[in-house]
Amino acid sequence: MYYAFDHTKNLEPLRYNPQLPLFWSLDFNVNPMCSVIGQRDRDRVYILDELALPDSKTWHTCEAFLERIGSWGRLSPHTTSIDVYGDATGGGRHSSASFTDWQMVRDFFKRYPYQVRHRVPSSNPLVKDRTNCVNAMLCNQAGERRLRIDPRCKQLILDFDRVHWKVDLNGNTLAEIDGSDPMRTHVSDALGYMIAQEFGMRGKAGEMRYSPR
Repeated sequence: MYYAFDHTKNLEPLRYNPQLPLFWSLDFNVNPMCSVIGQRDRDRVYILDELALPDSKTWHTCEAFLERIGSWGRLSPHTTSIDVYGDATGGGRHSSASFTDWQMVRDFFKRYPYQVRHRVPSSNPLVKDRTNCVNAMLCNQAGERRLRIDPRCKQLILDFDRVHWKVDLNGNTLAEIDGSDPMRTHVSDALGYMIAQEFGMRGKAGEMRYSPR
């Protein structure tokens, strides 16, 4: 699926840049629950780290995120504002997942001095459109590679190497991800939600709104 990915051209050791804001993008799978942490500089995206947590709940994932960025030292004013992206459906873990999981994320950050902007779409893009957006960031028609990934993101790299489309009995490619390996697709899905929201080929989707309690 991610034919544009190149180990020698898209991987680069990266460091947290205090001059750039942070983003966090999540996929609400239960086991593992996956997310990517990155920074954006205009039309370029840098993936600094990933979280792939076995049998994790949303609240624990939020705690792991803060612990990870805390290990980078004191954040600058540029990075106390965090853009949060992810799956509009919450992964379908239960009937109200799209509200409950995102509500937990929102409630969690109320305890901390961060300005969190939820950039969650009201509906997810088509899988084909999302993967096309990621491939265009990995390498566009002009040969520009606007997506860089730190080599520590091992699960994301494995996704780029191994995730593929399903095929029918005649060997024809289908517009559906092969999910036969339960460990695959989740980290790349998390990244894809952010890329599609900010660099979508059909414009940005409307964002999810929350009703006050």
